[in-house]
Amino acid sequence: MKEIQRISVTDAVVNSIREMIESGQYEVGHKLPAEAAFCEQMKVSRTCVREALRVLQTLGYVEIRPGKGAFVGNFRQKQSEEKWYEGEDAKFYDFMEVRIALESLSVRLSVERATDEQIKELAEVHHAFVAATEKQEIEQMIMLDELFHSQIALFSNNQLLININRLLLKGFRAYRGSTFTNKDVYRNAIEPHAKIVECFQRRDSVQAVAEMNRHLGISKNDMEIIHAKAIEKGEAEV
Repeated sequence: MKEIQRISVTDAVVNSIREMIESGQYEVGHKLPAEAAFCEQMKVSRTCVREALRVLQTLGYVEIRPGKGAFVGNFRQKQSEEKWYEGEDAKFYDFMEVRIALESLSVRLSVERATDEQIKELAEVHHAFVAATEKQEIEQMIMLDELFHSQIALFSNNQLLININRLLLKGFRAYRGSTFTNKDVYRNAIEPHAKIVECFQRRDSVQAVAEMNRHLGISKNDMEIIHAKAIEKGEAEV
């Protein structure tokens, strides 16, 4: 295994572990080495390994089981899932309406049910997102933004909601692409994310719903502007 030496440490760790999984070095369902082992092998900090595993969890390569560790997820099955959203010809506004409704429910349940450790993890994801935004690391910004919202759904302990949220986020990527890699969209998410984390820390579910709705409202407006400009340039469909 190569030692990680470049500055984009988390990206390098993500790519390294993903390559090992795709090559079959670690098979689906098998437990991955402990964080400390990855730290020693790649000469990186535990924070970088933990963040990388969370990103890989979002991508479907890793399944993190509380108290048991990280296991290789069935990433091939996830990659081959039917694009259910295409059958109904879902549009950008359809996704946003459903997403706002689902995430309002997710954040309300999660604020009430999340453990202290999970709230700490959410804060860590937010801090990593802020750092990536400051460095203008667009790939990290996208992954960490998605991870932030995925973690909130996960903390609800409602498996149906978790599954629906995962499928929705996967479908929403179709609208993101190169059109939505505008750094301002993610910069505008920093303050709303911070306020949502504060609501978790105060266990204020009512305010958390309000902050989530405000956050998604801002994101919706930002994306509408970008999408309209892309249509004008012929880079996106109506």
